[in-house]
Amino acid sequence: MSAARSLPRWASKLGSGGPVRITCFGSSTTEGYGASAPERSYPEVMRRRLEPFFPRGLVLNNRGISGESALEMDGRIDDVIRTEPDLVIWQTGSNDVSRPVPLALFEHLTRDGLQRLRDAGAEIAIMDQQYSTALEAFDTLPEFIRSLHALAEAFGAPVFPRYALMRAWCDEGRFTIDTLSPDGTHMTDEGYRLLGEAVADWLLTPA
Repeated sequence: MSAARSLPRWASKLGSGGPVRITCFGSSTTEGYGASAPERSYPEVMRRRLEPFFPRGLVLNNRGISGESALEMDGRIDDVIRTEPDLVIWQTGSNDVSRPVPLALFEHLTRDGLQRLRDAGAEIAIMDQQYSTALEAFDTLPEFIRSLHALAEAFGAPVFPRYALMRAWCDEGRFTIDTLSPDGTHMTDEGYRLLGEAVADWLLTPA
């Protein structure tokens, strides 16, 4: 699904050069756990790539906290809303697999969060799960991925296909699954750089 086609406000802001407010919401991938410095996190890499297209201003808020599942994220929706975002990029569904959180509860809480964000006027893009040795150990991963995509489709939210992208990096020989996430879960600076650039390019792709 094209991001620009599914996010008319974002497309309008892009066409006018801003101003625009983006909030990245999620767990360790959003926080940038494993990066050598905060400016090497995917949201900061993305921001730097997007800034030239928004001469009237781009504000980015990082609301990533490592280790969170839908249980904790549900309690932070109001904080995300208070950032007054035009666009929320919600990275979710990984820690729910590994903790584990029951699929039905994950669906209920994520659906509730999507509704609250939409009611507050934010546009939403979803980032799906990562490809990593830690998550590949769980037989439930595919159903959580399918569930997240179905929820996004129900709300008309485009999905950035992180799982497929990370797997492609390995298939192409850029990484192995172990070098992509040396601790089994979290990426290093190079992975975050590629991810941030890919998200930015996805957001910049015309409808």
